[in-house]
Amino acid sequence: MKETLYTSASIVLFGREVDDLAVVSASRDNQVLSKADGQFARIYGFSYDGAYFEIPTPVLFMVKGESKDPDKVPVPGPNPRDKKFYADLRAWIVKQSDDTIRLDVDQGKFEDVLLAMAADGVSGVSGARVSGARVSGARVAGARVSGARISGARISGARGGDASD
Repeated sequence: MKETLYTSASIVLFGREVDDLAVVSASRDNQVLSKADGQFARIYGFSYDGAYFEIPTPVLFMVKGESKDPDKVPVPGPNPRDKKFYADLRAWIVKQSDDTIRLDVDQGKFEDVLLAMAADGVSGVSGARVSGARVSGARVAGARVSGARISGARISGARGGDASD
């Protein structure tokens, strides 16, 4: 991957192909997707615009094309000194505008992953989850959240005029 003016439009995904899940055939806007169009990979992190971002909870993405050895991709990535993790890791170079399919996988007992949502009175939200989020130096204007619920949240070192917000 050569450095060009368009390099910042590329994303490098780091992960492993998932062997037990594949698109066999599906219709989308009169198009048929198959294994030839891509495979699913569990993505652990990605490089974008010269920085590496680790994903706190790996996510499944459909990736297209051949994967590369992470050592052959000249962008920041996972730590190669973690030999056990890095050994069979692969890299996919994608464009921001490429189409993909994202699958969030949650596993457990039905009472935990399904019935807990009904007991909490969740309406119109399906499986939403935020894990390991961090915001630094952000500014939001004109935002509105309706019907949200936060439990187990912790704020440390917060400053402001009204702590009741």
